[in-house]
Amino acid sequence: MSHGITMKTVATQAGVTQATVSMSLANNPRIPPATRERIQAIARKLGYQPNPYVSTLMRLRRQGKPLQDKPALAFVCAERAADGWRNNPSLTIRQMREGALERATLRGYRAQEFWLHRDGMSNERFSAMLHARGIQGLLISPVAEGDPPPALVWNYFAAVSISVPLPALTITTVCNDHYFSSVLAVRECYQRGYRRPGLALRHVHRHRFQGRWEAGYLVSGEMMPDLELVEPLFVDDWNADAAPRVARWLKHEKPDVIINLGGAPLHDLVTSAGWRIPDDIGFAWLACPRMGDRLSGVWQNGRLTGALAMDTLISMVERNERGMPEQATTLMVEGQWNEGRTLRPLPA
Repeated sequence: MSHGITMKTVATQAGVTQATVSMSLANNPRIPPATRERIQAIARKLGYQPNPYVSTLMRLRRQGKPLQDKPALAFVCAERAADGWRNNPSLTIRQMREGALERATLRGYRAQEFWLHRDGMSNERFSAMLHARGIQGLLISPVAEGDPPPALVWNYFAAVSISVPLPALTITTVCNDHYFSSVLAVRECYQRGYRRPGLALRHVHRHRFQGRWEAGYLVSGEMMPDLELVEPLFVDDWNADAAPRVARWLKHEKPDVIINLGGAPLHDLVTSAGWRIPDDIGFAWLACPRMGDRLSGVWQNGRLTGALAMDTLISMVERNERGMPEQATTLMVEGQWNEGRTLRPLPA
């Protein structure tokens, strides 16, 4: 960042007009090469960087185009398919994209969508392509399960990731408060009289979210009297192969409510084993796709998460921030409770 160093500052230091500085920084041939090099050296020494919004407006004015156009922003799909964000199986992740697009449009920015793995290109080549197209900021989708974080040329861009914090990166992250959501789920179950909650997750989610769901679950056991946490259940996937493990866990641990990320597939496994929900056992989902869903649990509000991520990115672009920050920053959205129909009702 230029920290208050403007074109006027450079002009004063160089003893020339702002117009001369502008043309020198743009390598305009009307300015002698020696003068251009001297002014560019002064600008580098002072740490001057042009504001991309102002630069875009000036370029559009010279081209006779409408001045309301703003710098283009890239929506980067980091899934394994080109439409992996647009058509993600998770409605919450799709809502994040939609919320971000709506906010970009509302604030007058042009959003262009790109696939990280387009044409098999490397992350470096992908970065060069976006940079050549004048992209100022990147909004990066959740990374595909099991994939490493992207290794882009971060100095070209302002960047925000919609994901859990990625340990290998210090780019700004916007996500649900997964720890709070887990505590909220346990508390709501407790208020309905459940005393033996059991946490059920896929292994990949346990690691992807860095133990946040499990941490909220375990800490809740110390916060609420008479709560007896059962041993959590971790599986590879919620498919037919998991059915025997789910049945054994229910029989051995005897949870009176399942707090989970399995959603409808786990719900079906439990009912197929002969359990009635909520008559025999409660069911609380940690990622309800919408308010009013039949599954009781936490609604993450994907649209709000996407809109907050876009607001954050636009602020970074307009402040001319580029590159990898020294200190990672994470903005979290608290989940809201969806009553649903898979838990017994609150006592009157």
